[in-house]
Formats: sequence, C-alpha cells, structure tokens
Amino acid sequence: MFQAESHSHHDTIAEKLLECKQLARDVKRKRPSRGCLPADFHRSFPHRRVIDELIEIYFATFESCYRILYAPSFREDYRSYINHPESARGPLLLQLALLMALAGTLHGDVNVRSEIMSKASTWIHIAQTWLSAPLEKDRLTLEGIQLHCLLLLARQVSRIGADLVWISAGSLVRIAMQMGLHQDPDCLEEMSITQKEMRRRLWYTILEINVQSALDSGMVPMITDIDYNTQPPSIVINDELQDSTQVNASDGMSFQHLLAKSLPLRLRATRVIALGDELALECGKAAMAIEQDVSDTDTHSVGFASSFCNHLLRRFPLCLHYPYAVKAKKNPKYCYSQKVCLSTAQGLVLLLEDDMYHRLLLTGGGMFRDFITWGAMFIFLELCPEPDADMSMFARKSNRARHQPLLQDARRVVQYARDRMWNGETNVKVYVCLSMMMAQAEARLDGLPVKDAITKALHESMGVCHSLLKAMAANSSGRTTDPVLDSWASSGLMMPLFADLDADFDFLGDGNLDMSFLDTCFDPQ
Repeated sequence: MFQAESHSHHDTIAEKLLECKQLARDVKRKRPSRGCLPADFHRSFPHRRVIDELIEIYFATFESCYRILYAPSFREDYRSYINHPESARGPLLLQLALLMALAGTLHGDVNVRSEIMSKASTWIHIAQTWLSAPLEKDRLTLEGIQLHCLLLLARQVSRIGADLVWISAGSLVRIAMQMGLHQDPDCLEEMSITQKEMRRRLWYTILEINVQSALDSGMVPMITDIDYNTQPPSIVINDELQDSTQVNASDGMSFQHLLAKSLPLRLRATRVIALGDELALECGKAAMAIEQDVSDTDTHSVGFASSFCNHLLRRFPLCLHYPYAVKAKKNPKYCYSQKVCLSTAQGLVLLLEDDMYHRLLLTGGGMFRDFITWGAMFIFLELCPEPDADMSMFARKSNRARHQPLLQDARRVVQYARDRMWNGETNVKVYVCLSMMMAQAEARLDGLPVKDAITKALHESMGVCHSLLKAMAANSSGRTTDPVLDSWASSGLMMPLFADLDADFDFLGDGNLDMSFLDTCFDPQ
C-alpha cells in the first residue's frame, strides 16, 4: 500500500511514528530505576485504611492461584508493623509494598489506584535492588522466596521488565532447588504441617510462574516433572492448618490444587504439540471444577479467581494450536486447530467482562498483555472472507449477520488496546495494527475499498497514539510520587534494571513501513 507514486502520506506517518517512539523514550527515561532501600521506607505507604483494603483484595484475588503468603503469619506480622512501624523488618516492608503494587491495580477507587500506581514502579525497583544484591544466607529463606514470587508477579502487573520474567523465573527455580523446595517435605527433616504446606505451595507457585513466563517468551521451562518429587499442595485452607488462628474467609479461596494437577502436562505441553487433546480435556475438567466452586462460594472476589485460573490454563491450547491454525485458510487439514484457537480466543475476550480482572489487563504486562493480541489474530483471521468468496450484496449481508458476534469481540479488542494506552502503554504498534485489521475486516464485509479503509484507520489510530503519548509525557514530567521515593529515585545510583526488548525497533528508521508480517495471516486483496 506504500508503493504509490506519492509518498507524502507515508512520510507523514513515518514522521509521526518516530515522534511517538521519542515520546515513549522520554516517558520511560523519567521512570525511577535503582537505588538503596530508604531508611523511612514505610512513610511512602498510604493510610492504614487503604493498606487494610489492599491486603484484603490481594488475598481474595492473586492468592487464589499463586499461594505466596501464608495469611495467618502475614497478618500477625502486619499487626506488629501497625504497632511499631519504625522497627519493622525490611523484608516485611517489601512484602507490603509489592502486595500493594499488585492489589492497587484492582482497587475500586480510582484515586487509590492512581496513588498506588504512581508509587508501584519505585517500590518494585527498590525490591529488585534489594533482592539483586549479592545473595547472603539470610536471603535464602521462605520469606526471600515469597519476595521473589511477589516481585515477578508485580513486574508483570505493572509492566516493569515484564518481557524478561522468564529469565528471572529460571533464577528463582534454582534458588528454590538450592533450598530443597523441589523435594517433598516428607523426605526432609521433621517440620510442622504448616511448614510443609507452605513449602509445597511456594514450589508449585514457582513452577506456575516459570511455565507461564516460558509460554510468554516462547522458551522452554528448563525443568520437567521428573526433576522434582514435591507433592501438590492440599485443598485445606489456612484455618485447618492453624486452628488457633482467626483468618478471613477470603484467605481460603484457592484454585492452586486444580492448576497443580495439570502442571506436569503443561510443562510437557510447552515442548510437544501432540498433547493438545489431552490438554483440552484437563482444561475442561478444571473449568467444570471452577464453576462448581463458584456456585458453592459467596466470596465477592470469586469472579477474579475464576478469571485468573481460566486465564492461566487456557493460554496453553492457544499456544499449542497456533502454528497450525494460521495455515487453516490454505490447508483444510488444520481446520480443527483454527476452531480450537478461535474458541479459546473468544473465551479469553470474555475475561474483559470481569471488571476487576479488566483493570489488571489494562495495566499489566507479559501474560496480562499478549493473550488478547494473540486471540485478536484469530478473530480477525476468521472475519476475512476467502479470496474467491461470493461478494454479492446478499452474501455480504449474510456474512455480516453471521459474523456479528465476532465483530463485537473484535471491536472490544481494539477498544482494549486503546484503553491500555490510556493506562500507560507506550507501544503504539498493537493499537495501530488492530485498528487497521478492524478497518480491513469491516471494509471486506461491506464490499468497500479495503486499501482506503486501512489507510484511513492508520492515520486516525496514529493520531490517537500521538495525542495520548504527548499527554502522557506531559503528565509524567510534572508528577510527584512521594518525598521518600523521590529522593531514592533521584539518587546518583540510578541505572536501568530492565531492558526494553523493542527499544531499538525503529522500523521506520530506513524510511520504509514494513507490514509484511500481516501477509502470513491475511490475504492481500
């Protein structure tokens, strides 16, 4: 489409996109990076009422699938912190900060979300700095493992080095194995039932983080089910482990045992494509179990827990069938893979209907970002008619009516991409490309000139991105977080901790806008 005699529109787009890239760099440059743990770190925390609310949100949401913190002992430590904040230990303060960075995204009050998000980036960098220091023996504890898990999850939720979590997850697996978490506690020295359960929960949480990040990066998990003998965590809730401790009902909502059951299979699924049917069966069983738990529970956060568990499971069929599904248009033998991917994609789009989980998808990185764009490819692929299809007026009306649910899903995905930019996303490629695909699909279904529609969508979406990034750059320059955190962020010790994988992706630098990556999925007409 850019081979026309007049290249004026191409030059305009190239110039605007380069401006977007520069604005994105300016935004990232102003974000805090590295420093020491502030002596009065706790003074950057919000009011106690907000902390209490965020703790409840965290245990009612993320702990449903990732069992990281043991609620009874954490709440006891938190009560001690409330009484004597100045004498609180560093690891507990970091746990609180990372917990708030996670739960702050889900809080119902937009002012609380804004306050926490303005501080979360610095909290995460401070925690990373603390954990990245030369490891000493006092870091090789369950508390240190908990911090690592919270950090990796918070990095994805807050888009801080989310694309590199697989590297850090591999390090975490090795630290856990150094501590013997890969061996079932029954094979080790005597310890309490609570200690055994905590070790099992943490090990399976680490495995889950590892396999999910491997899926994100397209790499292998570097561990198999024969490398450990730790038994899955039990279904019992915390008050059954520690009868004398009073716990909240939200502490007991857990789907980890469902995830653990299929984990060996999913570890192998990242290596072997032929496991698709078996994996689909396990995912189906887990989905039915989730629905049963939902119907039997009155917990207000059950929607989030269900969405989170379904998200963690249903990414794998999409990954398994993806290489074959994209070939289905030209080779009918791959139609089953296309059907599986389309069904999975539509199921993933439904996650946007969960208000609390939607907040996470708007701000998160890594696994909380890419699944929608994967799903979008199959939705738009299905919306593209065959090159030799009947394009009469009657056929077009019939196609549009038949594809109305898909069109609705496609529009929601495009809106989701735009909303992510409103919430701090600096990569313009996703929203621009999805807008172009949307325009292409609608033009083909309506029998309108496809190239004109794509060109119009390109200009309009690029203008939206440019305006959003310009406003974001202006806001970031005038934003203050907290005196304690500002002093740390402005220290002379700052240096980038995480590289941006597309930092050098100036694909317009040579004057050519290359859209050839779409050719494998969409027949150019």
